[in-house]
Amino acid sequence: MKEFFKKFGDRKLYTLGAAILMFLVAVLVNQFIVSSTSSTYYSRLIQQDVHAKERDFRKLSADTSLLFSLINRTYNFRTLKSITDKEKGYLFFIYDRDTGSKHSLLFWNTQQALPPINMMIESNASRMVTLSNGLYVQTSHVINLPDNKILSVEGLLPVMHQYFVQIENLQKEFASFPEAGKRVDVSLTPTEYPVKSIYGNTLFYLQKISAGAQETSWWSRIFMLAGIFFLIVFVHQMANVITTRYNLLAGIVFLSVMILLMRLTTYYYPDLLDLRQFELFDPSIYSSSFVFSSVGDLMINGILFCWLMLFISRRLPTDKIKPLNPTWLSMTCTVLALALLVSVTFVFADILQSLVADAQISFNVTNFFSLTKYSFIGFLILGTLSLSYFFFSQTILNIIKRLSEGSVYFVILVTLFVGLAILTFTHSTNVVELNLYVLIWLVIYILMMQQKIFSGINTRLNISEVLYWLFVFSFSITGVIIFENKKIEFERRKAFAEKLSLRADPSSERLLNIALAYFDSDFLQHNFDRFKNPVDNAELKDSIIKKSFSAYLDKYDTRIFTFDATEQPLSNKSPISYDTLNTIFRIQGKETSIQDLKYYEKSYDKFSYIYKKDVVDTFGVNIGYFFVLSEPKRYKTDALIPELFRQTKELVPEYSSSYYYGVYSKLGLINYYNDYPFPTRLSTDQLPKFEFETRKNADYEELWYRHSGDKVVVIAKKDNSFIEGITLFSWLFSTFILLLFIYRVTAFMVRSRFKAGALSEYFQFSIRSQIHSTIIMVSLMSFLIIGIATILFFIKRYDRNNQDKLSRAIQIMVNEVQNQLADHTSFNNGVLLFETGANQEVEQLMQEISEIHGTDVNLYDTSGTLRVSSNPLIYNKGVLSEKMNPIAFFNLNNQKAVQFVADEQMGKVDYISVYSPVRDEQGNAYAYLNIPSYSTQGELKQEISNFLVTIINLNAFIFLVSGAIALFITNRITYSFTLIGQKMRDINLQKINQEIEWNRRDEIGELVNEYNKMVHKLDQSAEALAKSEREGAWRQMAKQVAHEIKNPLTPMKLSIQYLQKAIDNNSPNVKEMTANVAKTLIEQIDHLSKIASDFSQFANIGNQRNEVFDLHEVLFSLASLYEPMENVSFSWQPVNHKVMVFADKTQLNRLFTNLMQNAIEAPENQHDRTIEVHEFISDDNIVISIRDNGGGIPFQTQDKIFMPNFTTKSSGTGLGLAMSKSIAEQSQGDIWFETIDGEGTTFFVKLPMYKSELADARRVPAEVA
Repeated sequence: MKEFFKKFGDRKLYTLGAAILMFLVAVLVNQFIVSSTSSTYYSRLIQQDVHAKERDFRKLSADTSLLFSLINRTYNFRTLKSITDKEKGYLFFIYDRDTGSKHSLLFWNTQQALPPINMMIESNASRMVTLSNGLYVQTSHVINLPDNKILSVEGLLPVMHQYFVQIENLQKEFASFPEAGKRVDVSLTPTEYPVKSIYGNTLFYLQKISAGAQETSWWSRIFMLAGIFFLIVFVHQMANVITTRYNLLAGIVFLSVMILLMRLTTYYYPDLLDLRQFELFDPSIYSSSFVFSSVGDLMINGILFCWLMLFISRRLPTDKIKPLNPTWLSMTCTVLALALLVSVTFVFADILQSLVADAQISFNVTNFFSLTKYSFIGFLILGTLSLSYFFFSQTILNIIKRLSEGSVYFVILVTLFVGLAILTFTHSTNVVELNLYVLIWLVIYILMMQQKIFSGINTRLNISEVLYWLFVFSFSITGVIIFENKKIEFERRKAFAEKLSLRADPSSERLLNIALAYFDSDFLQHNFDRFKNPVDNAELKDSIIKKSFSAYLDKYDTRIFTFDATEQPLSNKSPISYDTLNTIFRIQGKETSIQDLKYYEKSYDKFSYIYKKDVVDTFGVNIGYFFVLSEPKRYKTDALIPELFRQTKELVPEYSSSYYYGVYSKLGLINYYNDYPFPTRLSTDQLPKFEFETRKNADYEELWYRHSGDKVVVIAKKDNSFIEGITLFSWLFSTFILLLFIYRVTAFMVRSRFKAGALSEYFQFSIRSQIHSTIIMVSLMSFLIIGIATILFFIKRYDRNNQDKLSRAIQIMVNEVQNQLADHTSFNNGVLLFETGANQEVEQLMQEISEIHGTDVNLYDTSGTLRVSSNPLIYNKGVLSEKMNPIAFFNLNNQKAVQFVADEQMGKVDYISVYSPVRDEQGNAYAYLNIPSYSTQGELKQEISNFLVTIINLNAFIFLVSGAIALFITNRITYSFTLIGQKMRDINLQKINQEIEWNRRDEIGELVNEYNKMVHKLDQSAEALAKSEREGAWRQMAKQVAHEIKNPLTPMKLSIQYLQKAIDNNSPNVKEMTANVAKTLIEQIDHLSKIASDFSQFANIGNQRNEVFDLHEVLFSLASLYEPMENVSFSWQPVNHKVMVFADKTQLNRLFTNLMQNAIEAPENQHDRTIEVHEFISDDNIVISIRDNGGGIPFQTQDKIFMPNFTTKSSGTGLGLAMSKSIAEQSQGDIWFETIDGEGTTFFVKLPMYKSELADARRVPAEVA
């Protein structure tokens, strides 16, 4: 173990050290650098921004020539453009003041706000001011002119945007540094973080947001993520080492325990990483349980589970899994594995259902701009969970297939039984309904996984198989999402239908709640005495209506009625009695969602609101009654409510333009919304028979709700399931591709360890990969280029069309206004148009024009001040000032333009606005008419969204087609190279090589022609080489034969010559000499016979006569031969069972004879010779080793030892070991040797055992030498 950790530490602990270092740096950066200095940092940053704007304002206010051009209106457009609030970053104003403290605004560069009056006529001073739309630094500069005129130059430097209501488009944030609001806030009470002006006075202070509300810095997050990455790499490497060192089970246990420990640490010690600071981990977005308490937790758990499944599936040795004995044990394991698979499938389905149904995440892919960052995170989570499930099911089904030996029907039956058993004990109807479909899907999925054509249980899939399974999972998840979305949408539509049946105007109650919130008991109690004074009564009622009910002036005629404790009217304009109003409230009024507010039907298609409040004093004594009556002028839809005040609720019918509803009372249509052909009257046959009914009407689905009584509500919605399904499929498929790309990159980074060589090797793509990548990249690039170009075209075309539409509309409206005001008596008699006497009639005129044309209208006087607005809420609440757009004012007033279109901004909403002068008969302008088009951006976004949905679907289709084309082209091209490569591998000089037939005249055809030419040349070269080799072999053989024959012939010749000489000399020992010569001749003739026999055996070695025999018979006969020999120590250690082989018995006898004879002849000392023969079993083979005690084989001759005609002896043919090697190979075996210089050589012969003996051999332990 110590040695293991030493080896492990040498290679892997650097990664752990890097992780610990990254965590420490992240903590230090966040705690001691960012956290401790964030307030100081932002106070310095904001102060520098204020100082820069103050200096610029001082420079601008000191430029008298510019100021005079501005107040005299002699400036040009370029000058105006350079000093607007967008260019300068602050608001700039010039006032004309006289000794009477009156003031007039001569110039302004914005319509965002107006500054408070500089009553003290301060100069070169800055101070903090709070306006309706935020906090500003007001800086002033006073200029005294020679004619005793005083110019007050005012600047408003935005510090923080803060509106009367906090919604998506009106957010509280610092003007120049929006991210600062996450760490600091403005404080008017002293803190240690002041922000001072350039003049040295303190403007305001910054205060820290509580530590729990602060977000960590980006640097800290980067270091934290790096630490997590290195920690994961370390754990993965350690799991790999444990798996290699011990076994897979140990590696899985280690990895599972480490993952569990890491997650439990983040659950029970959340402050460690402080994940709750991020909105991603906000339970209000999604939370289904302690484990899945947020979207972030679900994402992390999905990634960790995917990691674990990848680790297991890539290392599981499925080929070694065998059925268990007895059979019942194997079946039990199969059932348990299937139960686990079914349970996990249901769990994953429930998570998917919960993510779609319970999370505050939009999956409305048909509206691109309704998708948020959490929508994309949701798709990534769905993709991660799907990949995790695929790896998990692949592993389980691999095990099941081995255990059940491929019995698919048994697996299906068990799956159905287990699934239905689980559903039987499930109480939730919604869960049972979904899981029933999931169970059917699982059965089909198992059947597909078992098919070889889909290769589902293969751990290595090719590109076509990967695309197929991505298609399956994308299609399956799309079905679940559409199924859940339809259920959710249907329930919300039902709820909305019930709500419509119980209330009057769904577009009005939203802001009424805000207006009536001010009429609490304290307000009425302290102000009720003012209603008793007729003058105060009128002023107070007008003030209340103007300020609190301004949003309703365009829709309702709102009146206030007051009565004393005796129910007597208090200066009411209309002679309506208390009893009349109280009867309407108590008898006719129907409840709304707002306390003390009721509505009643005024006519068949009109509704009125009535509000009643009993006013009591501090002792609870009734002092009077307060009524508010709002009667409709003319029904006006939400189309005129600015985009600014809309809330994004895509699936709620009340807030979506894709819904259409009609309300019927007594079979007559009394109210409808949106452009849908509702019948004006219903027949009795059309009434729904049940409370809720759904009906199809062409491409629309209608929900009919029959309320108790005589009311019927119809809500229609276009059925876009097909488009939604295709788009969802495209999104999911693209998500899977992205996840696979991330996996490949991450895996490569871990394997390469960021080494330059490995990185460069990774980018050496094969031809197949290059073609795939090129085609897919071309499709992606075309998608981006076409998409961007088309969107830009849409924007330009839409802007042009919208401007044309607004231009035509304002021309018509200007003509109407001019015609109406031309007959205006008060105006014609010399009364100013916007004085009190005429203003009400002008307001009425603007309301009528607004109603007729369905758009908001503003009327400015010739000084650029707003006089009448059809939607005054925006200006009353200070979202915009009452001054005209300065650029539009310049073009209409200075340049005398007949029309001007301006791009404007309100909060975070961009819109276009058109201006035109209202002129008299002499052509002089006496007012400026303005039409703001708030819905332009929404309509443009909807068009772009529709286009993006189309192009995403098209691109997904193109991607699939391009993938198929790429696969076809690459297979066609690579097939050519594969064919050529295979032919090249088959090239053999010993046989006839085949040419490649290629009928196409292309580049590959040229390569094939060159290959065929090479084959012809190679055949010719092979024939020449073979001829040369044959001739060389014959020459070598002839030389060797001549040499071997010459050796015995020489002593034979010498012996005969010696005998002949003795005979010629009549030697007395001729007889004895003759006997010696005969003996010598016989020995040499035997030697010649042996040489002939050796060459004959070498020539006939390929002629085998195989048979099944016991190898011990051969070895026993040889042992019997060598054991009795003198000066030889022979030992043989056989295995203790028969060794049956299928081979040529004679040749094996010759093989072992050669080896043993060589072992005897190997030692230089012939008096101490040792032969050791050992046997052992290796897999399905028998290995025999023959060891001698010779001097070993020299290194320089080891590679030649099995070559024919090579010998280390002074005599011999050199064919013995060559024949031995050939015999071993022809017996499907092998022969090799190990030698130690000075100690000896061991030859090993491996032969395959006959199959019938393998079982016996496995049951008997082998004896290994």
